Amino acid sequence: MRLIEYKIKHHLVRIHVVETPEDLPAFHRFIEDHRELIAWDTETTGLDWWQASTGAFRLRLAQFGTERESYVLPIENDGPEGHFAEATRWALRTAERLVAHNVSFDLHVVEQCLGIAMEELAPRSWDTKLIAHLADPRPVADGGPGHKLVELTRHYLCPRVADEVKSSMNVIARELKVKKDEVWRAVPLQHHGFNLYAGMDPILAAWLFKILMPKVPERSRRKGLISWEHRTAHIAAKYERNGLPVNRVYVENRAAELTEAQRDAEATARKYGVENVGSNRQLVEAFTNLGVRLTKTTAKGNIAMDDAVLTAIDHPLAHAVKEAKKAAKWRATWFDRALAGIGPDGKVHASVNTVGARTARMSIAGSIPAQTFPKGSGYVRGAFEAEEGFVIVSTDYSNMELRFLAADSGDETMLKAFHDDLDLHQMTADASGVSRSVGKTVNFAYVYGSGPRNIAETCGITVAKAREVIRGFEETYPKVKRFSEQLQRHARQHGYIWTATGRRLPVDRNRPYSALNYRIQSSCRDVTARAMIELDRHGYSKYIKLPIHDEILFAFPEEVAEELAHETARLMEFTYKGLVIPAEAEIAGRSWGDLYSGETKH
Repeated sequence: MRLIEYKIKHHLVRIHVVETPEDLPAFHRFIEDHRELIAWDTETTGLDWWQASTGAFRLRLAQFGTERESYVLPIENDGPEGHFAEATRWALRTAERLVAHNVSFDLHVVEQCLGIAMEELAPRSWDTKLIAHLADPRPVADGGPGHKLVELTRHYLCPRVADEVKSSMNVIARELKVKKDEVWRAVPLQHHGFNLYAGMDPILAAWLFKILMPKVPERSRRKGLISWEHRTAHIAAKYERNGLPVNRVYVENRAAELTEAQRDAEATARKYGVENVGSNRQLVEAFTNLGVRLTKTTAKGNIAMDDAVLTAIDHPLAHAVKEAKKAAKWRATWFDRALAGIGPDGKVHASVNTVGARTARMSIAGSIPAQTFPKGSGYVRGAFEAEEGFVIVSTDYSNMELRFLAADSGDETMLKAFHDDLDLHQMTADASGVSRSVGKTVNFAYVYGSGPRNIAETCGITVAKAREVIRGFEETYPKVKRFSEQLQRHARQHGYIWTATGRRLPVDRNRPYSALNYRIQSSCRDVTARAMIELDRHGYSKYIKLPIHDEILFAFPEEVAEELAHETARLMEFTYKGLVIPAEAEIAGRSWGDLYSGETKH
């Protein structure tokens, strides 16, 4: 057994690197001595845990620790007896409580590589990422501590440790002359820096757990948000495990079409001397030669050549450059990514961040970046489908943000509109003599905190008219205005607001107008989270593919799809302060894209 010693501030920590089965008795004693609460982590060959059955994904190290000590087990060096893997299974099952950072990933890893079901470990698991978000949801870019392990270590614990240890894999990648995403597979298992990095992970998680738990607001604790967030994350991990089958032929055809479109556009650009549409220098030179006057500059003083500049230039070269870039981006972002992510089961598996935004709004990444898909279009969604014999069902909330706003503010006019099934968008439009589409934009813009300039630009009206429409909104729904002002006053006085579920959301002092948006968006996110929990409680998680803001995507057996769609929509329905927030199900065919073909059943 090797020993690595390191200091966190003035605290000496010890990392025991297990080398042979003879080292395991000491590890067993350590686990027994600290079984009440053990921090843990894994190091793997990558992030594609769904490839474990093919051998393309492997568990390399398993680490367990406390604030002062950790053990690193070399799973990849296991002999045929599997001593290290068995010791890891025993430790995970022996610990009464477990702590990890972003534990959902590690739960996937041990399920796929060690055969321990997520359901066995999740109820005993704390996640420092979720706790950190409840303590302070701000990312580093907004002046907050962030939520990555390295960011939290730098903010709460020790900047030196963050720089030396958590950033060390970049150094190792340069040392081995490999890319950052390749270093996890390439680094030798006994590499000193790798074992230091790995051994520190559970130590840091243990430290952060101790630091962060008291920082979760008492109101959030009383409301049960700590367990709420952990349960939501575990349920989302089940969706990740479910996966979505891919229509490979459809994806390959779309990718080929986009490749051809890109080539055609690039051929047009070459006629004007542009060999590389991504080269600003070539584009500036070409447009200058064409007599186009370019005035916009970047922060560094260079001539800008962004999408806004290209859109303003009415010339075949500008059109070709935009088309080439769009085709390349669409292919890489949606179709190439889908093909690359297909596992041995023929499915892609998304990564769901249940606290993806400052408001805790969820985000989806990986092979199914669903929140980037074009609205109202089956073009990308057609790449994904239900299993054979199943159909896609989309259930979403009707006007959830505006309904929540009506109930939260208590505005009688807005409440009456929903109770009597009136056209709220037309009511807003009539108040200022504008079209319904403008009224609809203003309704949502008010929730989002958009000002008159944004509304004017979106609707194609003057700023003065936009101000008039906002005034009309506030006169029609006076309690909404009053509620927004109350939130802004609280934000100015305290620096934060509370949501209906007891979540504390910091509000930037120079942006108090965002308080209403934060409260509504976060509270609506929690309506979706509540639906996820309720559906899981009734055994429906096995049918769920994704949560997408106010929508949940199911795949039901075709013969009972209508019955299950009705029942799940009923479970999702929610009443807040007397106002029903209904959920509506839409049944499609096997393809997700069928939802947009016009051949669906409500």
